[in-house]
Amino acid sequence: MNFDQEKQKKSLQKAETMADEFDPEEAEQFAQKHWGAKWYDDFVLLYTMVTDKKFKINKTAYIAIAGALAYVILPVDVIPDFIPGVGFIDDIFVIGIVMKSISDEIERYKSYSQAS
Repeated sequence: MNFDQEKQKKSLQKAETMADEFDPEEAEQFAQKHWGAKWYDDFVLLYTMVTDKKFKINKTAYIAIAGALAYVILPVDVIPDFIPGVGFIDDIFVIGIVMKSISDEIERYKSYSQAS
């Protein structure tokens, strides 16, 4: 296994661990608290994707999304959320990385939700 594969494997394992800690109710409360933030729409889209019972999301995308949402709502961050002005930079970064990495799955969900 080369370095990139090892790094990807470790990242996926970490996301799986965080996904286990994902709590949909906590995510909904977090979203309501931060309504209007620039990253709010992306957070809600990801939350909707993993909680939509009719949409069949692939396992890798689910783990990435749930891990990212858990990272954002859990109090343990690289940059603590309580720091004014910069506290959500790491959270925004994590959401952005997930949005980019699963863009095909996001487009599939958008098509699915428009057709429903």
